[in-house]
Amino acid sequence: MKVTLLAHTELDSVLAADSLIRQGVGTLQENVIEYAGRVCYRSDARMGKQPTFIALRVREGHEDIIEHVRLVFRIEGVPLDGDLMLLANQPTVEYTDLGNGRWIFSMNARNARDYRRVCDSALAAELVRLAYDVLPSVYQDYANDRGVA
Repeated sequence: MKVTLLAHTELDSVLAADSLIRQGVGTLQENVIEYAGRVCYRSDARMGKQPTFIALRVREGHEDIIEHVRLVFRIEGVPLDGDLMLLANQPTVEYTDLGNGRWIFSMNARNARDYRRVCDSALAAELVRLAYDVLPSVYQDYANDRGVA
């Protein structure tokens, strides 16, 4: 099995130049999530002032905000069996069959969390491991998937 993170949500630097999103303290993708949460909680004046904001929302179960970031993976050497079907059948997950056990999967950050939660497979752990680099605060409770204590 080989899994590659091909793409993830990015912001247009010109359009977002004066945005509150730039005031976040995490990765750009985490800043998008924090901003979504801040708008939801009507606390955008606090943008970037609470580094644990996302992790706290995720722990509380308010995972809607993490759906604002999309991830695209190439998955190779995996048949469309029960484990992969669990991922493919999630809402908002899209996939393309490239043939010979090769796939392109597009999902939001919540889909990857949900898949890891219900599937204890090497594939689920690898998706989270790769997504962790982009969104460490979203997946910090799965740090063991990265071999981090």
